[in-house]
Amino acid sequence: MIQITNLVKYHGSQRILDGVTVTFRAGELTALVGPSGGGKSTLLRCINGLETFHEGEIQIGTDLKLTGTGGKPHDGRALLAIRKRVGMVFQQFNLFPHRTVLENVMAGPVHALGKSRAEAIELAKSLLARVGLSDKLDSRPGNLSGGQQQRVAIARALAVDPTVILFDEPTSALDPSMIGEVLAVMRDLANSGQTMIVVTHDMDFAKQATAVLTMRAGRVVSEDLTP
Repeated sequence: MIQITNLVKYHGSQRILDGVTVTFRAGELTALVGPSGGGKSTLLRCINGLETFHEGEIQIGTDLKLTGTGGKPHDGRALLAIRKRVGMVFQQFNLFPHRTVLENVMAGPVHALGKSRAEAIELAKSLLARVGLSDKLDSRPGNLSGGQQQRVAIARALAVDPTVILFDEPTSALDPSMIGEVLAVMRDLANSGQTMIVVTHDMDFAKQATAVLTMRAGRVVSEDLTP
């Protein structure tokens, strides 16, 4: 699914990613764990093209590739192709506050995939039902709990039918009472065969992953893989 080879990234003179080489397998849930500052979130942002990297290569599937640019911006066409294949769920939800829940989930299918409004509405409704939010279609994000907002963000990521979804500490901004509802949706996705890479400090959740990769000081220092 995703092959990363000798990925190197600097922030100034600091080497944030130090020659990362790793394979993420299709249909599996991979947990990225390790101390803060180890490069986990930066690795996700490089996979999704949100950050550039200086050396190395990211291969997604058989036909999509990003190569190191020395820190210069990636080609815009390559980034658009990646955003259609790689979904992202952030810590802070990043929903459009002025749009309804339904409109937030519709945005990707309409603007990235060129679907008609009617098609996008039906798709968004089905995805919101999947994450248990059929009764919140007309709500604004500010009127939802944190757990509900994160479930909307997951539905939005699913709306472009991505081959892989990246989760950057998806429960870290939530109250403890809301964490369970988000993890339940993620477990359902994993059980359905959705490829996911999750940065997390929740070791109980990580134990349920197919693979657990530990990062420290910009390197993958251990891999615990389930056959």
